Amino acid sequence: MIWTPDVRGALIDLDGTLLEGGRAVAGAKGFLERLRARGVPFKICSNITRWSRADAAAALAASGLEVSPEDVLLPAWLAHRMIAASGRRRAMLLVTGACLHDFDGVSRVDEGGDWVVVGDLGRDLHADRLDAAFRALRAGAGFLALHRNRFWHAGPERGWVLDAGSYVAALEHATGVQATVVGKPSRAFFDLGLAELGLPAEQVVMVGDSVENDMEGAAAAGCRTCLVRGAAFSEEALRASAYRPDWIAESVEGL
Repeated sequence: MIWTPDVRGALIDLDGTLLEGGRAVAGAKGFLERLRARGVPFKICSNITRWSRADAAAALAASGLEVSPEDVLLPAWLAHRMIAASGRRRAMLLVTGACLHDFDGVSRVDEGGDWVVVGDLGRDLHADRLDAAFRALRAGAGFLALHRNRFWHAGPERGWVLDAGSYVAALEHATGVQATVVGKPSRAFFDLGLAELGLPAEQVVMVGDSVENDMEGAAAAGCRTCLVRGAAFSEEALRASAYRPDWIAESVEGL
């Protein structure tokens, strides 16, 4: 892919696109360096809910990709902004301890509250916490899902495990309350990225390896798209999708 003059900013997926197995993918460092050399601003976008923005920046730095926390967009940051804007700050936060750093200023509660926020709690997301979330939603709390990913690979020790989206679906089914999804592929997430870049959607390209989360979500927001064949890439998903990316590349090394 040759960079076109009308593309002036980038949104870039993290897992599978820049990092894989905790290491930078081939060419990732050079890709970010080329963007900086051309004066092209970018934000790194991820549905990760087990990290804060600072954790994500640290993981990238450890792999040789120097970015600041402000360069990273995560669903928790958008959820925090939505809670703060509502003026109702008492929330049941079903997220990991690391992710809690992006909720500074939100009053955390274990029962009741104004909001229920569901992310990745791993083995700590047990029946008692789900029951408390169920009661809060039935009592009128707002419902924010950091993403709807159904499952993920937790490494060789645990293998494939249920992700937050499965628990979101269970709470929706039990309460009849529809969650507002704040991570990819939600329009709100991409709108936040565009606002932080300060560019119109048609001047921004989304680079990622998921057809649904990255390509379809960004296209719905009006962005250009570049699909890379990373960890989440699926030929089957690409064939099944009615959307065709503007560009397809083997990896960011070729961009």
